[in-house]
Amino acid sequence: MNIQYRKLISNDSKLYRDLRLESLKEYPDSFCSSYADQVVKPKLAFETYIEQGHSDKIIIGAFLEDRSIGICGFYRTDEGRSEHRGEIIQMYVKPDFQGKNIEQTLLQATLDEAFALPDLEHIELGVLTNGQAANRVYERAGFQEYGLQKNFFKKGNAYSHQRLMVIKGDQHKESGYKQTKR
Repeated sequence: MNIQYRKLISNDSKLYRDLRLESLKEYPDSFCSSYADQVVKPKLAFETYIEQGHSDKIIIGAFLEDRSIGICGFYRTDEGRSEHRGEIIQMYVKPDFQGKNIEQTLLQATLDEAFALPDLEHIELGVLTNGQAANRVYERAGFQEYGLQKNFFKKGNAYSHQRLMVIKGDQHKESGYKQTKR
């Protein structure tokens, strides 16, 4: 399989929207946003960022030929005191392509792009504790847990906890992963 990884550009905003909505529909318990809330919006926030070519709010896509099979997002606030940190968001790979190391390479491509930004020191993320595959991907990339947010989600009487994880720029460089080719 010849998978290509690249930053989404303005022409890709519809492609992003379709994949993002699919992720919310396929895995409703994995994301803060819900399909029902997002599908009615004329434009998702990241559609606008993609169309504007925003450098601090990006989506990296995984492509098999011309078919989009995965997305991983990065968000850095443009508030001065927080510009040294960013966050990984919206990681999703289509079910048929999961477990084939695409998630790992997609995450690495996103980290490479993000850590190329000036003054970025570390990247955080939140992942549900019951998402074992996702937790393994983040751990293998060098993310380390720094906290646990108990009762993060509630569905009926059941709670889900969220691990808070971080990777520093120097840890990413030393993680043993080569920068991905795009």
